[in-house]
Amino acid sequence: MQSVPDKAYWIWLASVPGVGARRFSMLNKCFDSPRTLWESQEKEIIKFQSTLGERAIKSILDHKNLRYLDRAAAILADPSLLVLTLNDDDYPVLLKNTFDPPAVLYCKGQPLNNNIPFIAVIGSRRTSEYGRQMADRFAFDLSLAGFGIVSGAARGIDTMAHKGALKAEGYTVAVLGCGVDIVYPGDNKKLFLQIEEHGTLLSEYPPGTFPAPTNFPARNRIISGISNAVLVVEAGERSGALITVDFALEQGRDVFALPGNINNPYCLGTNRLLKEGARLVTDIHEIIEEVGMGKARNSNLVKKSEVIQLDLFETEVYNALEDGEKHIEDLAFLTGIHIGRLNAILTMLEIKSMVKQLPGNIFIRR
Repeated sequence: MQSVPDKAYWIWLASVPGVGARRFSMLNKCFDSPRTLWESQEKEIIKFQSTLGERAIKSILDHKNLRYLDRAAAILADPSLLVLTLNDDDYPVLLKNTFDPPAVLYCKGQPLNNNIPFIAVIGSRRTSEYGRQMADRFAFDLSLAGFGIVSGAARGIDTMAHKGALKAEGYTVAVLGCGVDIVYPGDNKKLFLQIEEHGTLLSEYPPGTFPAPTNFPARNRIISGISNAVLVVEAGERSGALITVDFALEQGRDVFALPGNINNPYCLGTNRLLKEGARLVTDIHEIIEEVGMGKARNSNLVKKSEVIQLDLFETEVYNALEDGEKHIEDLAFLTGIHIGRLNAILTMLEIKSMVKQLPGNIFIRR
């Protein structure tokens, strides 16, 4: 067994069902190392049954089999993967100092960049067009300011956060609730390939692990754990993003939220966070000032080189869209502008990239 690297024993033990981060830590203290545990006799392991639980001990003994260790060694030898343990210098420092950090992290793509601050940009899978635009915009601008963007690669806000970072040619980390070799959701395959090329796919679950409902709340502690702060863009009342916020607060992270339309069910969670004390933000500079990190890589963040000029009517229509998307008939009612004239104004605003038309004659600010 001396030819088997120590890290393979870490992978083996972390992969045993029933041995989560906390039990792994306890076992590591009891036996000094996963290798020592592997080499221990059954009677020595059973001594800790009262501490670790009968089922966990049985699971360890059942998996104390060469085929499981060989599988761990094969994972370690995979050239497409980077495996980090708590003993590695490259393990994220912020995450290491949380209450129950994963014993092992699996990375695919670029090596984890530990030299920049991270902001988690999160929200619901079901979103409004406004929420998707804001996730893209804030991730883009924060990337330009020198932050890495962390999210969960789910549909909705997560997807737009990663896309915004990639569009800015920034660095993004997708924390998964499955193995890094599994694309979930399946319609994000292209996004996963882009993240793998320019960022990092990250998971505490070994390759081959398929997504399960219980995996996602656990992975949320990693999203907040590696981040300096968390930005909730848009979240419903029962959004999983709120679980990440709970972890963030336990970990001492700053929590920011964007204000949303009070009539929009997708904003109920974020608006509640604001009432409970989350920091309201409408501009990335408010995040930069609070977190105290990030260096602008693009002067356009500070000063726009071009100012778009709007006439009186264009300004009136643009202002009418301040609180979210609206049907053209609602805009006509709010502004008092005839539909024919309003169509022409909206066309000019689209040409100037100030508004965007959605299906069904609905318009929203860009």
